[in-house]
Parts: sequence; structure tokens; C-alpha cells
Amino acid sequence: MEPAIVILVTTIALATVTKILQRKLIDKKKMQEIQKKIKEDQKKFNELLKGAEKNKREIEELQGQILKQNTELMNMNMKLSLFTMPAFLLVFWLLGNLYNGQMLTSLIPLPTFESFQPFNPMSWVPNGLGMMSGYYKMYFFYYMISAIALGIIDKLYDKVKATMKAKNELGKK
Repeated sequence: MEPAIVILVTTIALATVTKILQRKLIDKKKMQEIQKKIKEDQKKFNELLKGAEKNKREIEELQGQILKQNTELMNMNMKLSLFTMPAFLLVFWLLGNLYNGQMLTSLIPLPTFESFQPFNPMSWVPNGLGMMSGYYKMYFFYYMISAIALGIIDKLYDKVKATMKAKNELGKK
């Protein structure tokens, strides 16, 4: 089977499983409430900083609240990571065993880099598009595209669901 198709199907499957786990493990409403509260607290915090000396105790309390809220958000996301990261790494390792050192033909043009160096931000700028790639780049970009597409589908699903719920409630009245 064509390596690009194997990698594409694998990344779509992995992105789908990740999205399903995300919907099951993360309470979106609670997460949005926490994010809203953090934003409000940060606004209040910035206002209190203007009179920092006289608001010292209140600033410290607010910092503690914000830290607690951020920790709660991180814990919600960590739960998801505990399930998805091992699968992500396992698939990456399996693909590495199958296609390591091979130049593969991609299904779509992918960015090309002159000589990518992680600690040199200037090397992060692509210098064009190309069809030939290693499995790692294909895996990363296919996964990223799949995850973005599934995120869009997820948002559309939520909007349609909310619209249908609103119509049903109007019909009952």
C-alpha cells in the first residue's frame, strides 16, 4: 500500500480517537466557565496593580485564585494527554520502523526547509513546497490538517445541535 495513504489513514484515525476522547474527558462548559472567570480575574488583577501598595492582600488572593483556576484547566487537559500521547508516540515509532530513511511522495505539497534547526528560529521559515518528504513531516502535517478539520466539524456539530435544541424548545412552547 502507498505509504502516504497509510500515514493519512493513520493520522485521521488518531485525530478522530483524540477528538472522541476530548469530548468524553473534557467538560467544555466547565472549561469555558473557568476561562471566563480567569479573564475576569485577570482584568480585576490588572486594575488592582495600579494601586499595588494598598491592594497587596487582595492582589495576593486574586493571584491564588487565578493559579488555582489555571491548575484546574491544566488538569483537565492532562487527562486527555495521558490517553493520547502514548498512542501518538506509538504510531510515530511504528511509522519510523516502516519508513525511516525513505523519501516518500506526499498526497499534498508540504513545506520544505533548507536545514531545519530547532534552536534557530530563522530556519523555521519554509522555502517552498514539495511532494517528497520523510514520514515524520508527513505524519505531523497530515495529523495537524486532520485535527483542524475535525475541530471545524466538531464546532459545526455543536452549533447544529444547539440550533436544533433551540427549535425544539420553541416548538414545545
